[in-house]
Amino acid sequence: MKVLIVEDDAFVREMAVAGLEDAGLEVIEAGSGGEALELLQAGITLDALLTDVRLPGANGWAVARAYRERFPELPVLYVTGYAEQMQPVPGGIIISKPYRIAQVVGVLSTWRA
Repeated sequence: MKVLIVEDDAFVREMAVAGLEDAGLEVIEAGSGGEALELLQAGITLDALLTDVRLPGANGWAVARAYRERFPELPVLYVTGYAEQMQPVPGGIIISKPYRIAQVVGVLSTWRA
């Protein structure tokens, strides 16, 4: 399973990447919403999107909408400290920060094909 992690906090991103790779997932990472949109334009394919909500360049909602335009069934997992400001795309799941990587792996494992 290939997952894109979009997280502007380098420490949080590195921990998430390490945890997901330890769980046997292939991980691509982006440090901003803009970088995630550049990857989309470059033609990457994914099995799931894990995105923070508050991001420089484009917020997580915009990133998810853009990816879902190209991949309508793409599962989206949002991680945020601002869960009360929900605008998830249909099919998205929100996990509040701080989160345990086991939570993320658990959700992603239900989406594995």
